[in-house]
Amino acid sequence: MMKRLTLAGLQQEKEAVLKQLAFFGAVEVHDAAPLASEEEAAQYKATSDAPQSNELRDDLDKLQGAIAALLPLAPKKGMLQAKPHITRQGMEDAIKNRESVVATAAEIMRIQRARLAIAPDTAKMQGQIEALTPWLSVDIPLGNTGTKLVDIVYGTIPALADMQALQAKLSDMDCCLTEISADQSARYCMVLFYRGSEDECMAVLREHYFSRVSLREYTLTPAEEVERLKTAIEQNGKDFDALTAELSQYIGDLSRLQELADTLSGRLAMSEIRNKLLVTDKAFFLTGFVPVDRIDQLEQGLSSFSVAIEYEDVTVEDDPPVLLKNSKLVEPFELVTEMYSLPVYGGFDPNSFVAVFFFIFFGIMLGDIGYGVIMIIIGMLLRKTEPEEGTFMARVSMIAILGGLSSCIVGFITGSLFGDILYQFTNTFTGTVINLKAYFNPLTNPMPMLFFSCGLGFVHLMIGTAIKFWLCLKEKDYLGAFADQGLWWLMFIGIGLIFVNTNVAFIVIGIACVGLVATQGRHKEGFLSKLWSGILSLYNITSWLGDVLSYSRLMALMLSGAVIAQVFNSIAVLLGPSFIGVIFFAVIALIGHSLATFLNVLGAYVHTSRLQYVEFFGKFYDAGGRAFDPFKVKTQYYKLISKEEK
Repeated sequence: MMKRLTLAGLQQEKEAVLKQLAFFGAVEVHDAAPLASEEEAAQYKATSDAPQSNELRDDLDKLQGAIAALLPLAPKKGMLQAKPHITRQGMEDAIKNRESVVATAAEIMRIQRARLAIAPDTAKMQGQIEALTPWLSVDIPLGNTGTKLVDIVYGTIPALADMQALQAKLSDMDCCLTEISADQSARYCMVLFYRGSEDECMAVLREHYFSRVSLREYTLTPAEEVERLKTAIEQNGKDFDALTAELSQYIGDLSRLQELADTLSGRLAMSEIRNKLLVTDKAFFLTGFVPVDRIDQLEQGLSSFSVAIEYEDVTVEDDPPVLLKNSKLVEPFELVTEMYSLPVYGGFDPNSFVAVFFFIFFGIMLGDIGYGVIMIIIGMLLRKTEPEEGTFMARVSMIAILGGLSSCIVGFITGSLFGDILYQFTNTFTGTVINLKAYFNPLTNPMPMLFFSCGLGFVHLMIGTAIKFWLCLKEKDYLGAFADQGLWWLMFIGIGLIFVNTNVAFIVIGIACVGLVATQGRHKEGFLSKLWSGILSLYNITSWLGDVLSYSRLMALMLSGAVIAQVFNSIAVLLGPSFIGVIFFAVIALIGHSLATFLNVLGAYVHTSRLQYVEFFGKFYDAGGRAFDPFKVKTQYYKLISKEEK
């Protein structure tokens, strides 16, 4: 639950209060302008931190650029290595050295810009060498365009051109064409002609698709120019190495740069929050939302300041944010719900049920001890990075661990360890068959698994309707509860009684049908419209049937995963009991089961989520909530901890 907060404080304590709120991280700050009427607005000063914000952004850009330049040169950290820790005091200390650290960042950026400029310059010279290569046999300076009487033109003619015909035409003119070199696409030619005959000669050349090549930028012979360019490229390489070595001297400053970058990032957020305050000469006002269970901590954290705080109950019109509260086991599965949509404020939080059924469904679909162990290992490795609780990484790691555990449980029941890898390996290479005991084998007896999947799905759907029934009662919509949910329960009870007592069953089904016909059109206008809508509602039984059958995917994915594993295992033992056979088995098993793990985990996640989103949520869920976004210090390179944690 949320409360609307309005805080008033002294102007001289504003910065300290904002810092405290930023490190506390439990208040979503909104624009305080609506607190003042039009008459009162004139009393407040316009607050704009644009100059300071721009300065912070400029310094932060320099720091980020310097960090990006140094990171490729710094010793590589493990992908799963946890972030270093920083305290609030550490951030305060970092800001004291801002000027010198930013100056260091500027110097690093100067070196990096010079470094980056070398690559395009080198690429340009390499292109020039490539362009000059066809002309290497020319032994006159390329800048020489002729004499007083003769012009020199360089150009290309398509490789398939009829050179004999061209030379024959030019022989009767004051023009001489010399082929310098040729490749698959073109002939590279030098043309000499008297100055007065240029137009006539060029007209003939154009008939054979002659294309002029400009080489006037070069003053030396082609060979000399290529040698000059190669020397320049070599010098560029030396300059690049020298600049890299100079840049490497700043690697020791990387931690200082990162500390200040995280600190300025927080200051920038604080600067943007200032624009949402109402400020007078002596006071400031702030408004926003705060979770009810954090109010005591907030007041304790602000107890040393001269502030007055007022709390108000919120309504839907206030557009309050949604902050879900669940146990540590359920909280990771909030990610599944958030990927669909948060519930509306004050709506029902389905995550307790999502967690239970996600655990069950995922385990059934993956259903293998080996794949489950891999997921648990991946989850534990992700936990080693010490992700902040509630973040994407923290949730994914726990879902991986719990999903892997569920898969191991189902794999133990079905006797599946990378499919039948134990049986295939021992039967092929040792002659003594070893296999896990299967308490239930879905491959040889799939029908019970199909019935179980649909039955489990029916329970899942009934829980969804029970939630909707409870929500209707909570909203005092008693008719909706009993007509839209209760009558369908009665219908299903009647269908179930068919296998016990058909007479009673048909009576119960009849009562349910009459009730549905009488109530499902209640929102329509006119008797006939109500009656017709009620009759059509009976067709929804097919929708229920489709929803239940949708859960057959539990069996389908379990079987497909087992079959894929068995196929890879069967391929792996094709070379038989030999040394080469063992190597082949190891390679195929590693590649095959890596691919199978990825495909099966992806399929299990997608289809488990789909059953939650479409079938389960479709029965009751009211989505559209806005996530709680508190004003807090957000770090990129360091993990912010309290002094006590350190």
